[in-house]
Amino acid sequence: MTNIYKKIITVFLLLSISLGQEKSHNLNFLIASNAYGLAYEYQRFVKNDFSIGADIRFYDIREDEYPVYDPFFNQYSVSGEKSILMFPMYLKLTYYPFQGKIANNFQPFLMLSFGPFLSVDGDEDAGSFSDKWSGAPNQVNFGGSIGFGVNLKTDQASGFSFGIGYDYLQVDEPIHDKEDFGGGFLYLQYRLGRE
Repeated sequence: MTNIYKKIITVFLLLSISLGQEKSHNLNFLIASNAYGLAYEYQRFVKNDFSIGADIRFYDIREDEYPVYDPFFNQYSVSGEKSILMFPMYLKLTYYPFQGKIANNFQPFLMLSFGPFLSVDGDEDAGSFSDKWSGAPNQVNFGGSIGFGVNLKTDQASGFSFGIGYDYLQVDEPIHDKEDFGGGFLYLQYRLGRE
């Protein structure tokens, strides 16, 4: 990734922390077309209908894995197992087009996230956890996501959201002969607190 992208992302992240009226901390549970993940999201409202923040995710890539039954040992094993982790670190913009127009706890929104992501390819043949990840090849690329969802507020400080989106996660150097790890995702968000 070039230095200009790093500088732009750094400026936006610093602005998101320093500006704004309200802030919230959220925990996201993600189910992607080829992965499972968790995310922490920090959000500051610049306006009543617009927020900017940081979206830090953890993806465990599970594509091309499937259980295989072994009748000799009478158990299942996983075929095609890969140890690939991805850590997107995004700037997130969220727009609430109907803010103040819907008089209940239902709040639709649109989101756009972009920034660098780290890919780590662990050694599947290693015996221990530390051997699998120590010295594992990694790379940093630029990615993003777009989506929409709905906030369901239970009170001012807490609430839930759910939504659907699309991730763009393309690596420059192929990992297990594959360059594109993006695709659709569903998420459930829990608001940890709002100030």
